[in-house]
Amino acid sequence: MSAELQNTLMDFALRLYHAFFLPGDQLLSLSPGSVQSGLISAVVWVGAIVLIVATYRFIRQLDRTLTAVVVRLYEESRRAVRVVGRRMGIAVRSYALERQARLARTEVAELPALTALQLEVLRTHAGLPAGHLLTPSDVASALDMRLADVERTLGGLKKLSLVERSFGAGDGEDGYRLTRPGEVLLAACSQERSGRIEPTLGSI
Repeated sequence: MSAELQNTLMDFALRLYHAFFLPGDQLLSLSPGSVQSGLISAVVWVGAIVLIVATYRFIRQLDRTLTAVVVRLYEESRRAVRVVGRRMGIAVRSYALERQARLARTEVAELPALTALQLEVLRTHAGLPAGHLLTPSDVASALDMRLADVERTLGGLKKLSLVERSFGAGDGEDGYRLTRPGEVLLAACSQERSGRIEPTLGSI
């Protein structure tokens, strides 16, 4: 081992020795390196180590506690957001359904009164595929009625805006299909049959 390295180690050991006795020397103003100073220094250093360990454990426990609280708050906030979102969705859907119900009640209340014949002619148009029309001949054949009576009835339904006409739909005849008010009226009549809406029939 070189002399320079030995000097360095000896210097480090000497500094460590003085550092160990420093608390006792400072507290009692005794001669450096005395037995009393060594005992007091040992107590101080042991106390410092115990304090450091206790502080470390306290900080670690505090960190775990704060982390658990933050995680719990985060989960609770997410749950609250989901609950609020679901409730808002339910409220929006309820409002939309209520609005549709109000519109339907308004439309039903504004529907004209029909004769039994007009209602039967109107029902022949129910359930038609998109883009399909019925001619007066189709209706007359389905109901076993005279063509003139069917044409007159369809003309009255058109005036009430319950059916719409398309010119020259088939074999030179005009074609007819339900309008939105016509669909609402048929739906109201279906509900009437189940006892939910009282019939509204009259004569035109």
